[in-house]
Order: sequence, then structure tokens, then C-alpha cells
Amino acid sequence: MTTFSLLHYSVEDGIADIVLDNPPANVITPEMTTEYFAALDQANANPDVKIIILSGKGKGLSGGVDLKLLDTYGPTDMKAFLSRFYVEMIDKVRALSKPIMASVHGYAMEGACTLAFACDMVIASSDAKFGYPGVPNLAAPPGMHVWFLQRLIGRMKAAELIYTGDPISAIEAERLGMITRVVAPEDLTFESRKLAAKVASMSPVGLRAARELIYRMENMDFKTVPGTALDALSLAFASEDSKEARRAFVEKRKPVWTGK
Repeated sequence: MTTFSLLHYSVEDGIADIVLDNPPANVITPEMTTEYFAALDQANANPDVKIIILSGKGKGLSGGVDLKLLDTYGPTDMKAFLSRFYVEMIDKVRALSKPIMASVHGYAMEGACTLAFACDMVIASSDAKFGYPGVPNLAAPPGMHVWFLQRLIGRMKAAELIYTGDPISAIEAERLGMITRVVAPEDLTFESRKLAAKVASMSPVGLRAARELIYRMENMDFKTVPGTALDALSLAFASEDSKEARRAFVEKRKPVWTGK
């Protein structure tokens, strides 16, 4: 069992909670990145975990990568850290065998947006703000957000947010389709766990197959889509969980999943 000092990890009712805790702003460091990777590995290896929730302790999810730390780095060190945080983190999250969602309150700035938008879903409180201050604060493009934002909200609006660095409210982010839903601040924990519990009640086989297909199809040429979909459906229908789902539907009862 891994010991964590910059985050909290717990499992209850099929939900693994990963809560960043590096006060005062939960800034992202190499050490936090390592702990986050370890928490993801632990959750992914635990058969009792059906879904993962990422959140932050204190006033927000995270203020982003620690700029004071980056200021001490030379070009080689900077590239090594950012390669681990951006490239390896995205690969690790996408390789998970179970869904992950971000629960955001307060603020999610720059690298914190990378953490949030790497997840499958984002639920945020109405007081939350998302920001990409790479250009004004670093005189540099905001990394992965150039890719994420264009696919989430289109090039024009993405360009505005990237060039100005102005934060966007959770309410506006929901309107633009950037996040899953917005809830009242006092309801964030309840609504996050309610959504997580609903997902966790689904077949592990079905969730794993659906998640894999979402990312496989993300940038797929349409000519290959029908065949890929056919293969995925045919394979899924042969699973014991799929057979149980069909029996339960006909018999008007809740299915009992075996994960096979």
C-alpha cells in the first residue's frame, strides 16, 4: 500500500477518491505527479473500484504547475518534468480500465485543467473557474489545452481563451460543452458521488469496452468506424455480463454482474 503525503486516497462503495492536498493552492510538482500516478495504479488494480473521482482539498482543484519550481529548471529538466506530467499522465489516464471523473470547486488553472479534462467527465460547482494563463503568465502556449479546447469548444472560442488567459466560469463552460454539468457548491460532493455511483452500478465489462471505444474512435477516420463498432459490439455481446444484462431486461430485474 502506497503512503501519500500530497494527496488522500480512499475507497468506498466502489468509488476511489483521489483528493489533491498540497496547500495553499494544490500546485502540481514532480512529487505530486508521482503520487497521482501511484494512486491511479492502485485504483486501477483494485477489483473493488468501479470508478475514480479526482478532486482537490481547500479552495480549489489546483492552481496548476508550481511556477516557482519551474523557474529553477533548465530546459532539460523542464522538458523531463512536463513530459512526465503531460505526456505520461495522459497515457496513464487513458489506459485505465475504469472511468474517471473530476469534481471541481473553486478553481482549476492551467495544469489543473489538464488533470480535469484528461478525465472522462467533469462535474463542477457553480463557483468554479477554469483558466489557461499560459500566454500572459509564461509567454508560452498552454500545452495540452491547445488540443483539448479546440475539440471541446472549437477553434475560435479556444483561441480567445488561450490568447487572453481569461478564466471561464463553470456555468459558461457547461454552456459551451466543456464540462459534464454544474451544480450548487453545497451539492458538489453529493452530486459527484451520485453520478459516480450510477456509473459504478454498470457492468465493469461494459464500462471498460465503452471507454476503450470512446478513445479509439476519437480521431478515427469514419471509414473505419463501422467495422470497429461491429467488432466491439460482437465481442461485448459474447461476455457473460452482456448475456446477464439481456436476461435481466427481459425478466424485469436488476442484473447481477460477474465482470466476465
